[in-house]
Amino acid sequence: MSKISGETGYHNSDYRLPGGFEHCSKLKPVVEAATALDRVKAVVDVLYSPGGCPWDGKQTNESLLKNLLEETYEYIDAVETHDRDNMREELGDVLLQSVFQARVCESDAEDSFDIDEVADRLVNKLITRHPHVFAADDVADSSDADGNGGEAASQSESPEAVLALWEKMKQQEKHRKSVLEGISRAQGALPRAAKVVSRISKSPNADELFAAFIDSSSASTQQDVEQTQAANQSESNGGNYVERGKADAYADEIFAIVREARTDGIDIEAALRNRLRDIEEKVVQIESEINNG
Repeated sequence: MSKISGETGYHNSDYRLPGGFEHCSKLKPVVEAATALDRVKAVVDVLYSPGGCPWDGKQTNESLLKNLLEETYEYIDAVETHDRDNMREELGDVLLQSVFQARVCESDAEDSFDIDEVADRLVNKLITRHPHVFAADDVADSSDADGNGGEAASQSESPEAVLALWEKMKQQEKHRKSVLEGISRAQGALPRAAKVVSRISKSPNADELFAAFIDSSSASTQQDVEQTQAANQSESNGGNYVERGKADAYADEIFAIVREARTDGIDIEAALRNRLRDIEEKVVQIESEINNG
């Protein structure tokens, strides 16, 4: 049976243990696993369980975070350099981190869960956040019959509408009161700033919230806000379509700012983090005024 409905040349039945390991009894669960993903779960379980690898057995969710981050960046490098063979390798390492994290969680005495629960929750999330795809058959048939469903279906299938619907469903599921909730503070200031801009741009109150970026003590104007909104629009339209030259120009500007800040003795990461904190406070304040107005 093919892994993905015959779309790849690799089949589950093609798997063979590495040479020299055919007679290891510890690998019996791996050999007997029904699918490739089950083999990953089986070998991770052997490594983490007593009698397995001493290093693996001592790991915690916290101790594995560095590996998770590093493997993610290595996969990103493989994608951006179009290294298909390395993508196979690094994506496997990212998969390992997910399965390993779940295996550690499974051993928690107070709140245990395994990769199967994680996968099922993911499936349910993908279904509930795509109501335009998974509408009940009788509803879809009714819309087609009366001719009123065509326009709605067309709108819901546009990338912008789908993105807006995803954010709406996410906010409802997580009961978020602010567009900023759920943005990780563990990431660097620049990717966090990009995420803040992205979140605000998807809000129905984007115009009001972008006002938080205007600093009355600086030369910032409404034009700055409009430029921020316009630049972020590329995300909705597909960032891959941005011309390389324009992207390089923005990157060069960032490099110039970093060099200038270093010359002036400014920690640019700290400066951006502190400025971002001010903006986030303003965003929350504006949201409160909108909700109470």
